[in-house]
Amino acid sequence: MGLKFETLGNATLQLFEEGRPVLATDPWLKGTAYFGSWGLDHPLTETQIRNVVQSPYLWISHGHPDHLHPESIEMLSRKSLILLPNHYHPEIRESLESKGFRVEVLRFKAWTRLTPTVRVMCLENMNQDAILIVEAGDALIVNLNDSPLHGEGPFLKTLIASYKKSFLLALCSIDADMINIVGGRGESLAPPRYESKRSAVWELGDLCAFLNVSHFCCFSSQHLYVRPDSIWANPYRIGWEEMQRHWNAPETKLIEPFVTVDLTDGSVTPNHPAHRPDLSSISTETGEDDWNEKMSKGDWEALERFVRRFRLLKRHVDFIRFTVAGEARTFYIDPRRARGGKDRRGIHFIAPRNSLMKAVEYGYFDDLLIGNFMKTELINTRLYPHFTPIVAKLGGNAKVFTPRELWRFRAHYFRLSPRAYIAHHLQMQWVYQWKPRLRGALKEAGLLDTAKRAMRRALGLPMLPAKADPEPLGETRLRGTDPGLIRPKADR
Repeated sequence: MGLKFETLGNATLQLFEEGRPVLATDPWLKGTAYFGSWGLDHPLTETQIRNVVQSPYLWISHGHPDHLHPESIEMLSRKSLILLPNHYHPEIRESLESKGFRVEVLRFKAWTRLTPTVRVMCLENMNQDAILIVEAGDALIVNLNDSPLHGEGPFLKTLIASYKKSFLLALCSIDADMINIVGGRGESLAPPRYESKRSAVWELGDLCAFLNVSHFCCFSSQHLYVRPDSIWANPYRIGWEEMQRHWNAPETKLIEPFVTVDLTDGSVTPNHPAHRPDLSSISTETGEDDWNEKMSKGDWEALERFVRRFRLLKRHVDFIRFTVAGEARTFYIDPRRARGGKDRRGIHFIAPRNSLMKAVEYGYFDDLLIGNFMKTELINTRLYPHFTPIVAKLGGNAKVFTPRELWRFRAHYFRLSPRAYIAHHLQMQWVYQWKPRLRGALKEAGLLDTAKRAMRRALGLPMLPAKADPEPLGETRLRGTDPGLIRPKADR
């Protein structure tokens, strides 16, 4: 029977050796995530759940609840060994050990053998995510889940080149982050659906071409919005049909989600060929949230203390405003800017009390952003490259709040992989500063399309269609969005 892997949905990968479960990743087995906003595309079978529970090894990439899912964690066997990235803060390890689990923290870029034919390697990064590399026989599986390459592209490209069979598993999504952007009058500024999906698939195809991977398997994106205040985002899901329509990496074989892949002969068995989500999981309730529930005086004080912890925001945001049940409060990050004019930079969140205060209590504001039931108004600023990384990644995951703590954090990741650290920061400079300026100059000169083709040719990337394929009937475009308001491609 040899070696096989199965993709169960979202970021759960199940590896088999001689028919026995060996390793499972990011187990989300049942229930919801992000305050009841996300559900599984369709329920797992009892056999699939049993295989995960019986796996002697489990790997968890990071702390988002669709990867470290509390209800699913409680279902796991304490006999299993949980493998973790060596993240900056030990919170995940300490939490699992307190629940009675055996935990092993994997060394950076070091092979760990699980069986005679299976070994794994882990690459954690500043995004507080991680990449898992699995060598299974003569095949290589690169599980990016939600992680950016973070400067490790050349290392992965070299590693992949030494295997005839390589499988990349990665997120392809535009909705796995805050897209519930609104204007000052409450009008939706969510990104244009069709163009955003197409760009995401094209970007992924470019990644496959760069890495020269032989297979890509749809992964880490198969969730369904199930709250009545977040189901509006379901049309932003990138499905199998759209992956096929926009795929632009001819040298990489595209594999659908929910499959079993035989690593011996490369055969693929579809396990959910209909590719239709189970809509029965959509609820008429907003979980534990009541949008009419008011904040108490103590709630507002706790919220202000939470906001003021993020001292790194001072250079980038002047104020943060919250509206809960019609009542608004504004917290000025820099009091000197309280009397500023129309150039003040701020973010306005409209959220229900319960989930907001849960995020404050546990420190994970990212869960609100990703849930997409909270609304966000951006005033002269963006969520990236500063607000979301500072609040969600640095503060929420790494517990980094001050300039001194940030210096230590950066020094840690520089020492871990100096070349990758520098490459990543140059990439961010390119994405947020140099590229927009160059793009504007080329567009003004009428040379943008010519420059794009030349760049793709120089990088050895497949040429994109000279004329964009027409938008299918039924796709509604939502205009008025500045693409910079949401996370840019290079940071996904």
